[in-house]
Amino acid sequence: MYYAPAQDTQRPTHPRLHVRDAKDAHTVFEAVRLGMLKPVVRRLNELERATYIQSGAIFVWEESDDEMGLKRWTDNRAWSQSRMREPYLFYDEKISTDEPQPPADQNVKSYRFVDGPSRTWSSSAQSHYERSEKQPLGLVKQAYSAWVIDSVNAKPRKWHLTAYFTYSDLPSIPTPDQDQSLRTISVPPGIYRSGKARSRTSDATSSTGSSPPRAISPVSSSPTRTRTDSIVLPSLHSAIQPSQMNGHGQHRQHSARLAEDQRMIQMLNSRPIL
Repeated sequence: MYYAPAQDTQRPTHPRLHVRDAKDAHTVFEAVRLGMLKPVVRRLNELERATYIQSGAIFVWEESDDEMGLKRWTDNRAWSQSRMREPYLFYDEKISTDEPQPPADQNVKSYRFVDGPSRTWSSSAQSHYERSEKQPLGLVKQAYSAWVIDSVNAKPRKWHLTAYFTYSDLPSIPTPDQDQSLRTISVPPGIYRSGKARSRTSDATSSTGSSPPRAISPVSSSPTRTRTDSIVLPSLHSAIQPSQMNGHGQHRQHSARLAEDQRMIQMLNSRPIL
């Protein structure tokens, strides 16, 4: 008789955490990269989904083309269309009318996360709540992705963060700066680049069907001025349209000016390029 190999239980990367912006997401990613938190490496089974997909849970996973890895996140729940609240995508769980709905919290709109006596943090979740036509009463899914380049010439990897919460529970969920193991993490610059392009001029790539960014190039010790041996100043002769002679002596003046232009072009082309 064949027995399937036992699988290690797949738990949330963090059981209870609220991420407000890209900085918070990158802090969680850095904790995973340093080995402080564990990522999800396969799809959750039914028992794991029922047990661990709950308010406050965060899952970090790497997108893989391997059949044994994760290509996309699935949780077997019905969700609304995605809503972009920079830098996250939000999905509201579709609650059946036959199921009892949780009571609305009248104080949800006024929640804020305060760091110190005077500083108030904004949150993408706050923006989603205030911009929603119908106030989400059930579970909310929050998604973020980034390209990870952690060494010179390393192949970019696509990491995803999937978080769940309810608005009635959100004010009591700690943020990374309130977590003892995460508050001291310093994220090195340049390692995490958003996987969602905000504009055509953005250096980030789209999170759907896009190619990864280029790997970090080694810094050259040569002077900042770049030498380009193939640059040759174009001839202006083709761009200058000789004027027609009008009988008032302008033909002679134009010929003299054209000769002077040709002399200047030859002099510039003969100069070495630094």
